[in-house]
Amino acid sequence: MNIFENINSAFNNIFSNKMRTFLTTIGIIIGISSVIIITALGNGFEATISKTFEILNSKAIQILPNYFSDLSSLGTIEKSDISNLKKHNQVKYVSAYYSTQASLTLKNPDEEKVYTIFGCEPDFALMQKNFFDMKYGRIFTEKENELNSKVIIIDEKMALDVFGRKDVIGEYVNIYINGKDIKFEVIGVTNIPENSFSLSNMIIPLNTILNIFDTKKVDMIYVEIFDTNNLQSIQRELIRIISSAHNTQDEKYMSVSNMEQVNSIQNVIKTFNIFIAFVAGISLLVGGIGVMNIMLVTVTERTKEIGIRKSLGATDNNIKLQFLIESVILCGLGGIIGIIVGYIGSEFWGIVLGRMVEIVSGIKPEPPFISLSVAIGSMIVSSLVGIIFGVYPASKAAKLDPIEALRYE
Repeated sequence: MNIFENINSAFNNIFSNKMRTFLTTIGIIIGISSVIIITALGNGFEATISKTFEILNSKAIQILPNYFSDLSSLGTIEKSDISNLKKHNQVKYVSAYYSTQASLTLKNPDEEKVYTIFGCEPDFALMQKNFFDMKYGRIFTEKENELNSKVIIIDEKMALDVFGRKDVIGEYVNIYINGKDIKFEVIGVTNIPENSFSLSNMIIPLNTILNIFDTKKVDMIYVEIFDTNNLQSIQRELIRIISSAHNTQDEKYMSVSNMEQVNSIQNVIKTFNIFIAFVAGISLLVGGIGVMNIMLVTVTERTKEIGIRKSLGATDNNIKLQFLIESVILCGLGGIIGIIVGYIGSEFWGIVLGRMVEIVSGIKPEPPFISLSVAIGSMIVSSLVGIIFGVYPASKAAKLDPIEALRYE
């Protein structure tokens, strides 16, 4: 019997009892489909995170007081620290940042809504371009920052809430901030940031907000560097510059980079995928044992057939190959069904979870996708399971004595 006859015989034997075949392969199906679904969702989520942080600038570093320090007091960051940081040869742009809550009078004068308002410098617009994707108008200038100008940038949603239209350049908004009612001239309207954790906010010059609160302290400083190859070393040097200026310990300050956050999240996703692969491996192990069990039953059921084949000249290797092919095809079918179920499952859960994420965070996630390597790898693994767990039954079948096999009832 040649290889094609063996394959044809294997298919006939497998499909002669469809329910038993399905129950035998269900462990393989569950294991493979689990890997496909989790990997596809993980790929989509990882792509979403990467895209989000790419928009937020992978070369940006945030320097702020170390809230996780055991020290009795936090470090202080002031606007004056900017000039010191600019002297570092790796610093491209730098801007201080100060944020607070403020009430904004809406279209109906009797209605107010609380938004985040933050002050920054023009350099911030060069570092965080996603927040300054201008639909109308412009960004405030350094001169307006120096003069404490009452100018403001809002997004298009806020423009609709306040004025009922988007192009509101030159209009004034009344903001209640730090116990004062202040009118700001709208000089810019931005598009709503796509795929970002940002909610609607108002942007004004840094000096303006510091003057309103009569303070020199800022929440943090944003820095964009030229090269991220020596990222950690640069972060330490920038912290040392600030701590030296304030004559205090480096430990009072911390720095966070978008690149580090991306890497951390990607590592979590990869660890989770490895864990799921381990769980799926257990399913495959159980499925493999099920395949071995059914193949042993098949050997018993076909003992007489084996005796007849041997009496007609079939060698041990012929018998072994026949049952091994059967085992591989059985697991291969489970792998194919598992890939199909995994694809359908990943599409379904991608829609469900994607909608939930969009509702909760406002982010539209990237769709899940199955890489070709995962699909091919799944098929290879399922075939290997067939080989590994089919060897023993095939060997048992090959070792049967033909005379005893012919006598078997």
